[in-house]
Amino acid sequence: MHIFQRWLLVVLILLPTSILATVCENRAERGTQVFWGDMHVHTAYSLDAYSFGTLNSPREAYAFAKGKPLTMADGSVAKLRRPLDFVAVTDHAEWFDFMYLCTDPGMSDHPDCQNLRTNSSPNEGINLFRQYVVPSITEAAPKVLAPCEGNEAGCFDAYVTQWHRVQAQAHEANEPCDFTSFVAYEWSSTKSFRHTHRNVIFASDRVPDEAFDYIRYPELQQLFRLLDAHCRPVDGCDVITIPHNTNMGDGTTFDVELETDRDLALRSQFERLIEIHQEKGNSECLSPLGATDESDCDFEIRLNKQTRPVMPADFNSAEWEHMRAAYGRGLLLRGLRGYLRSGDQERNPLQLGFIGSTDNHAATPGFVEERDWHGPVFGLGSLDAAMSRLDWNPGGLMAIRAQQNTREDLFAAMKRREVYATSGPRIDLNFEASDKPLTCERQAPAQNSMAEFPMGSEIKTGQPFFRITASKDRAPIQQIEVIKGTINRGIFEETVVSVFEGESDAECIAWQDPNFSEGQTAFWYARVREVPTPRWSAFQCQAADRCDEFEGADVKVQERAWSSPIWYLPPFAALAEGQP
Repeated sequence: MHIFQRWLLVVLILLPTSILATVCENRAERGTQVFWGDMHVHTAYSLDAYSFGTLNSPREAYAFAKGKPLTMADGSVAKLRRPLDFVAVTDHAEWFDFMYLCTDPGMSDHPDCQNLRTNSSPNEGINLFRQYVVPSITEAAPKVLAPCEGNEAGCFDAYVTQWHRVQAQAHEANEPCDFTSFVAYEWSSTKSFRHTHRNVIFASDRVPDEAFDYIRYPELQQLFRLLDAHCRPVDGCDVITIPHNTNMGDGTTFDVELETDRDLALRSQFERLIEIHQEKGNSECLSPLGATDESDCDFEIRLNKQTRPVMPADFNSAEWEHMRAAYGRGLLLRGLRGYLRSGDQERNPLQLGFIGSTDNHAATPGFVEERDWHGPVFGLGSLDAAMSRLDWNPGGLMAIRAQQNTREDLFAAMKRREVYATSGPRIDLNFEASDKPLTCERQAPAQNSMAEFPMGSEIKTGQPFFRITASKDRAPIQQIEVIKGTINRGIFEETVVSVFEGESDAECIAWQDPNFSEGQTAFWYARVREVPTPRWSAFQCQAADRCDEFEGADVKVQERAWSSPIWYLPPFAALAEGQP
């Protein structure tokens, strides 16, 4: 850390807590810096990760994110080619008590704890998963695991102690201006194998005494209400919840059409973002069943129907449409309808920015290089096991546009949705709007005047003008698109407009929607596609000279980035006639 930053922090420590604020030497104007991170990673504190041989703690995961090597479950050593700027370790809170009792240095001699410690490995993990993970979070009634039966007080103490350890390691890793670590956990509702999980991310060291988990609090509305009661900004606590893997949720937990006003208000308060890309698939969008052209949404698709991955033919049309409506784009469209139905409350219950992360269960946040990834931790070390999960991928990254790398600034940017997602590459992307025409200065794009509305913003009146700027990471950019969603007389409309095609290192495009109607609700977001490059499975099967054994392995992937949307939400009195 620079000596100026050290001096400033010492001064700030002596100030009253209410006026603490870190100012970094390299602080910049809003939107001029991009910080890279992973907001979804698991360590040995998560039962499913430990079962498959992950023994590394959150402390070691943070060290990995900063650039240190880490030994994985199969004995291989992983190291990031480029360190991260921020991380949230999101271990499953449901097993904080079980993992503390069974794997802490105290180590209970309960038979289930002995079984877990003895058989933790990539090969035996599936048996432990079936014994402990499945009954505790997938059945209709969440189940307390055996070491906690009749030991409620002891297990609650273990649960709270583990939560304190999670906080302590996050605070220890936090280095204002250089690296940000967030206190976080995962609420892991998986009823009937439908993934409706939420990552719970706190703004600061002010957090509730409990990590409200699915076993103790099995309804999403309970989670929202508990966070509202126990994490209040007036007390210095702030929090957001981030849904992920909606591709595996069968369309559940987004019932905004049926929720009460109170629950809609809480959802709008906490759910500002959605994770649309991670190792278990992409959740941007899903093409209509039987569509002749699936190129819009045909990217790292991994379908799920209760207990198993499936094919489109396993769904009827009603199931398919219900599932489509819970992908990122479908949720944005439903948010527009929710806005129209809210009347003069003018509340969009699904106004979600886009992020990517890994959902990595190997304590290796940001480990997304296709050439380095050997498959998910479930069967790590075996090419055959990796090839049996070809519909998995290394996961994505989250980019935050903020003034400086501190908890305060990054969390504020998340709340205003000035963030974007990538499938792994560090593509520099900006999508912004103004009520005046925007221009591109190709020789000095950084000198372009800032737009009034950064990504994630809401426009209420006037004619929007857009600008998309994108710079490649390592592979050239091949296409830039603008995706629009609106409602026309009660019918959802999705439009994909290609605004650049070719091969380029960097592009700046000023664009105006030719079909804009000032009286209709709408959203737009930008999507960037790279030129195709080898997928992780191709690197692995080629290295073993076994590609002919695994159909679909020796292929290329077209990596991409997605900006958060910009919304046009006119005042209720100005809405066009014919909208519901």
